[in-house]
Amino acid sequence: MAKGFFRDARILFEEATSMFELGHFHRTVRLSQESFELLMKACLRAVGIEHPKEHDVSDALADNEERFPAWFRDKIPFLSEASSWLVEKRGPSMYGDEIRGIPASKLFGEEDA
Repeated sequence: MAKGFFRDARILFEEATSMFELGHFHRTVRLSQESFELLMKACLRAVGIEHPKEHDVSDALADNEERFPAWFRDKIPFLSEASSWLVEKRGPSMYGDEIRGIPASKLFGEEDA
């Protein structure tokens, strides 16, 4: 399962890179979130942790940091923050801001991507 998640994460990352090159920054954010989520779930599975059935894996990373090698543990604060940020942007990067009537393509720029 971990290897399968990793392969899929890599494909999604390549798609995100392609969207970035085309200037579709909202799609870059969405695909990056999906790629990151699968990659983190692959990491959790690789150390024997059943990943949570939700998009944000920051708690699972922090709660199980002792299971990871030291080089990975050192990155968990950054990875947790990235997970939370990406999950927060997941819906808007797909649907935009429906309340304000702003499409996703207008919400995200190159810096976001």
